[in-house]
Amino acid sequence: MAGSEAGHAATNQLDGILTPKEVAAWLKVRPRQLGVLGVPCLDWGHKTKRYSAKDVQTWLDEQPRVRRWVA
Repeated sequence: MAGSEAGHAATNQLDGILTPKEVAAWLKVRPRQLGVLGVPCLDWGHKTKRYSAKDVQTWLDEQPRVRRWVA
């Protein structure tokens, strides 16, 4: 899936299982950043991580929002 397609697929199918590249495209970060951010994943063995779209959406909803005050 291409970048924007992965994001649409992730938001339209929250029951799906996604690869690191698909989740990274959805969140607009590099795949290596997913672990640093603490995105919940399914560890299916050596170098095999997958992501539940529903878990990623829940995690995303729980992240604090940065509010900027304009003076």
